[in-house]
Amino acid sequence: MVRPATSRLKVNPPLGLRPSLENCRIPDLQVDESYQRSIDNGSSQALIRKIAAYWDWSLFHPLTIARRADGSLWVVDGQHRLAAARMRRDLYDLPCVVTAYQSQADEAASFVAMNVQRRALSALDLFKAAVAAGDDNAVEVTEMMNAAGLTLAPHHYYISWKPGMVSNIAGIRDSYKRFGRQVTQHALQAIARAFSGQVLRYGGTIYAAAAQYLHEDLPRPGFDFELFVEILAGATQVEWMKDIASLQAEHGIKRQLAGARVLRDAYADAAAACDEEEGAPA
Repeated sequence: MVRPATSRLKVNPPLGLRPSLENCRIPDLQVDESYQRSIDNGSSQALIRKIAAYWDWSLFHPLTIARRADGSLWVVDGQHRLAAARMRRDLYDLPCVVTAYQSQADEAASFVAMNVQRRALSALDLFKAAVAAGDDNAVEVTEMMNAAGLTLAPHHYYISWKPGMVSNIAGIRDSYKRFGRQVTQHALQAIARAFSGQVLRYGGTIYAAAAQYLHEDLPRPGFDFELFVEILAGATQVEWMKDIASLQAEHGIKRQLAGARVLRDAYADAAAACDEEEGAPA
């Protein structure tokens, strides 16, 4: 018998008791403030009001509930959802995953474990979901990226990226919102052409600098976009990063503004050199 090249995953025995799925009456659900976080703050109250006002069962995750020895039910995970449900007059019970815990300490330990293991969605994850949901802004940004020959990176670890992948989706969406379609398109095309065939390790910083610069200079009469692309391709990504970091440290300004100034100076030098060549006697 030929065994597979990879061995089966070694697992530990399951811990705890199998939970039950139940619809629990809202008045029966309690919150143990000895280990639960406080919701008496502005951000929590705003979130609770939003959940209550726009209640959507398709987005609802069942509460995680502990059944104690006396039969009482205590919220381990889902305090905001419960508070939102209590604000409404048309909800009477909630779907819950109910587990019998041996002690209050075990409940608290589960609460800690759930919050430690929970991984927040990255900007990339949210953008992919927005594209799949047909969000107009996300779809338009994707179309502009693809038109420039760029693709969305699957994660932020550049070591395994392929050439032309970008992960700075938050920066691209921000420039689209602030500067509009034309600037965003030109900035994407510039980095795609200037660093064609390269892994865009510093694509986010250089893109932000290019977008800021193009926003200010693209409308200027006589601006030569082809010359700008040549200038950008004339140095490595690392060299651009060093120049940007140096100017940022020298003047104490934001990286995006420092990058735009570096590009503007490089363009001015190149344009002056072109003018000298054109004016030189044959």
